[in-house]
Amino acid sequence: MFKTAVIADRAYLNHYAGYEHPERPERIETLLQMLATRHREGMFQLKPRPATTAELTLCHDASYVSFVEGACAFHRYQFDPDTYAVPGSFATALLAVGGVLTAVEAVMGGQAHNAFALVRPPGHHALARRAMGFCLFNNVAIAAAYLLKHLGLRRVMILDWDLHHGNGTQDLFYESSQVLYVSIHEFPFYPGTGAVNEIGRGEGEGFTVNAPLPAGCADEDYLRVFDELIMPIAYKFRPEFVLISAGYDCHARDPLGYMRVTEQGFVAMTRRLKRLAEDTCQGRLVAALEGGYDLKALADSVWATLEELGRDGDEKIEAVKGGRRAEEVIEKAVFKLNRFWQL
Repeated sequence: MFKTAVIADRAYLNHYAGYEHPERPERIETLLQMLATRHREGMFQLKPRPATTAELTLCHDASYVSFVEGACAFHRYQFDPDTYAVPGSFATALLAVGGVLTAVEAVMGGQAHNAFALVRPPGHHALARRAMGFCLFNNVAIAAAYLLKHLGLRRVMILDWDLHHGNGTQDLFYESSQVLYVSIHEFPFYPGTGAVNEIGRGEGEGFTVNAPLPAGCADEDYLRVFDELIMPIAYKFRPEFVLISAGYDCHARDPLGYMRVTEQGFVAMTRRLKRLAEDTCQGRLVAALEGGYDLKALADSVWATLEELGRDGDEKIEAVKGGRRAEEVIEKAVFKLNRFWQL
């Protein structure tokens, strides 16, 4: 049984608009209740530390960090119709970034085999100089940059299975060959990015992989993309650390999207990424919470992921049956990326 660190804290409830919003404190409250009632051998909790300004500026402009801090002095500040700040938001956002860094440090330091940071606000839409899509700072991107700059790694993979394309993460590493950014998402959908021809630029060409799936895709479609596109590239990249932007809004119950992924689908995706990490980087893997807005689906899916992270690694990876809705996307992506990866 693998040791899994879970980073969780009631302080993540303190970012609250004061009105009904999909990205609400109850998301964390539900997960804390789940952790209090469900137990798994080898799982333990850690409290997050706040990120420092120096860590935020690994990905964000210093002027933007100051702007966000200033915006939190107001009763409520709207960055856009979906993205807000209140007096508790800056401290909560520092803990969101710091929570993912706490997870990374636990894994790199040998305290845990893998980890899951249950943080909010989410991060994968945040750009270097802009908040958007519920996100203030890009939690996972900062963790990747931290691994590269401060912990001596050279190759980090980010797999983003959130319903929405992680435009912020893609943009931050679009010209880098040190980060393989892979996103599987509903398309066309918010934020409008993530087309199959977005593959990186300059030194980063070929290191951005997008699988923009049509609405209605289910477990078998996602897993076929994994087996025929994502995993072949990932094994050739040979990451030294695997990060998951784990959004559960592609679940069949979620109110914001039109995908049909189930708990079993998240288990199967996690199993593939865990096996990749075992084969290439001593099992070093951290998941960080992104979206997921149906509370029962969120709790059940996070727990299913945590259970899979604890299994000892010799579980069978079943061959995928079906997944025909993904065929065209896979074919187009292979055509775009074949010259980089010999698929």
